[in-house]
Amino acid sequence: MNTTAQRQFALLGGLLSAVYLARNNLLPGFPDFLLGLLLGLGLVFLFLGLLPGEGWQRLRKWKRRGE
Repeated sequence: MNTTAQRQFALLGGLLSAVYLARNNLLPGFPDFLLGLLLGLGLVFLFLGLLPGEGWQRLRKWKRRGE
C-alpha cells in the first residue's frame, strides 16, 4: 500500500473518531449502536492507516488464504 492511501485511511479514522466525540458530547441521546459503529470504523481505518507496508501485505495474504 502506498503512503497516500495510508494517509487517507489515517485521516478518515481520525475524522470518524472526532465525529464520535462530538456526537457523544453534543447529543447524549444518540443511539449507542450507531456511536459504537462510528467509533469502530474510526479505529479500523486508523489502524489500517498506521500499519506498515509489510504488515499490510501479511494482512492481505491472511485474508485471501480462504479463497
